[in-house]
Amino acid sequence: MLVVPTLKSSAKSVEPWICASCLQHRQRLPLRRFSRASTRTTARRSQYAVSRGPQQRLVSSDSSSTSQRNYKLPDTPARTRFAPSPTGYMHIGGLRTALFSYLLAKRTEGQFLLRIEDTDQKRLVPDAEERLCQDLRWAGLQWDEGPQVGGSHGPYKQSERTHIYQEHAKQLLDPGPAYRCFCTPQTTASNGIKAAYVTSGCYQDCSSLPAEQAEDFALDQAKPYTIRLKPPPNAHKRVYNDLIYGRIQRLKRSPSGNPVSDDGDAGIDAADTILVKSDGTPTYHFANVVDDHLMRITHVIRGSEWMASTPLHYDLYSAFGWTPPTFAHVGLLLDETKAKLSKRSDSGLVLDVKGMQEQQGILPEVLCNFLALLGWSNPGRNDVMEMRELVRDFDLKFTKGNSVVKNEKLWYLQKQHVARRCEVARETKSLETLKGLIDAVGSKVRQAFPGPVHTRGQSLEAYIGEVFLADSKSYSTPQHYVDRNRYFFHFDASEVPAEAETYDKDVHITAGALSKFMADLLAHFDFAQPYRDSRFAVPKPERENEAVLNPTDVASSQMHAAMHYQIWQTIIASTNTGTEDIPLTDRPVDVQAVAAHLNKSTDCPTDELVKQYKSWNKALMRYLREKLSYGLPGPGVGAIMAILGYEECCRRLGVKMDAGKSGW
Repeated sequence: MLVVPTLKSSAKSVEPWICASCLQHRQRLPLRRFSRASTRTTARRSQYAVSRGPQQRLVSSDSSSTSQRNYKLPDTPARTRFAPSPTGYMHIGGLRTALFSYLLAKRTEGQFLLRIEDTDQKRLVPDAEERLCQDLRWAGLQWDEGPQVGGSHGPYKQSERTHIYQEHAKQLLDPGPAYRCFCTPQTTASNGIKAAYVTSGCYQDCSSLPAEQAEDFALDQAKPYTIRLKPPPNAHKRVYNDLIYGRIQRLKRSPSGNPVSDDGDAGIDAADTILVKSDGTPTYHFANVVDDHLMRITHVIRGSEWMASTPLHYDLYSAFGWTPPTFAHVGLLLDETKAKLSKRSDSGLVLDVKGMQEQQGILPEVLCNFLALLGWSNPGRNDVMEMRELVRDFDLKFTKGNSVVKNEKLWYLQKQHVARRCEVARETKSLETLKGLIDAVGSKVRQAFPGPVHTRGQSLEAYIGEVFLADSKSYSTPQHYVDRNRYFFHFDASEVPAEAETYDKDVHITAGALSKFMADLLAHFDFAQPYRDSRFAVPKPERENEAVLNPTDVASSQMHAAMHYQIWQTIIASTNTGTEDIPLTDRPVDVQAVAAHLNKSTDCPTDELVKQYKSWNKALMRYLREKLSYGLPGPGVGAIMAILGYEECCRRLGVKMDAGKSGW
């Protein structure tokens, strides 16, 4: 092919000339399909390449469209499935697989199916199936077809589909690629091979039996038999496609029935795979393939531990003459020691969905967000995502390899999602989004404080709701939240830190001075008086979220406005400055400007006024936090005072309440 160099022009550059064949090839690249049609370069593997025809075109990641990432998404609705075995409660690894399948279906406006693979009746746990359904619904993964909802491709429990598997097994018998095997596990081969090898394969060469003789053994003589699949020709040379890992090589198996030859090929798949057991039940692999085909599954997302089984599944699709679905194997979940996750990690993190929900108090949107980020390459910059955002951004760009589960990320997401719920509660002026959290915290409060609990005269639930709106970004678990905010519910004087000599470094403000300050404020200040003189307010855009301020916000602003006013009054008490010159506002003010204004009526330099104001403000906040909340981190002091209420603040500060005052 001849490529002519680019011709340069003062107006614009000219695209290099390419031949018509290459141009046509380049134009086809973004729309390239994987086909079963053989070509000169793909003749060996063409039969096993992923082929979805016009229904499953893969969109190239190098597409000319850069406005929206569309990595390997099908351009038609995908039908995906989650097929758990009810032999135990769902592990977070299973939920992650279900989540990816659900997201792909919803992202492409397809269908998500639930299928119960319960052929192993001996290992079934009685309530596991019901719990699986509950866990999926709790996580927000509602299936479109499956148990409890029905569908046109049922039944959706493998134990109810035995007749379907038997019919399809017959289709593969003579003259097909399957055969009846009459070998029994108890028989030992005469050639001296160990029983462990013998019992796993066909050692009597049953595949060579004439069809009539095999049928006579099975039907007339009623000999028990299994149905096995013959290995396809040149099986060890075949490659199989995976959406994430590319081409999968068939793994060599241990020999069974025949020793491995010198060239190593005879032992490959010596144990022909059993499709139907001697009791008539299908094996996992056979039922899995039949079900996926009959239920019209287009994409199978599963853990990489199943990658070794993928060649067998491709072989079964080929044996039936069916088009296989697109396979995508995601990496496993590992703990921080790089070991595969067990039921409980060394860090104490519960790893089954039921335990995460009931013992750890993890929110469903948190767990789904957390699991989605394990192996999936998030195209956005914000890792905090709700289900609708996950659906909107989901594609099939996964990282190769396994993912390490780190607790820190889970608890970070828990705090962020609770903060989102609190924001919704503020906007809607309803605690409905916090109900489950409030109930969980309320239960822990009652356990921690069996006696009377401080609620400022309202219900415990409403009171906890106020605490959530004030401290919305620190929730991890109910127990941790109660420990952190225990001073709201019960006061223990022994937890109050000892008084310091001074509460600042510059002005040397003592506890006695601060106690007198608060006594004067609580006893004499009129918290209900209107704000005035906001000329020193810092210029800022329209106040954020002013429409969603709650009573605690309003009361907190009143507290801070009163304290700032009282601080200025204390500083200039020895001057002739009138109190009408002191601003009383709930808005942030320019302290330097206020000091400069007051300086006109005092002998104190502006900088000294600013220093005294900052020292008093810092000392007062420290003093109040220690006296009211043990010095623990949490909401602002104004919010703490607003939630505790006037009477409780007076009690904790040792202030005698004015008989004429009933509150703020």
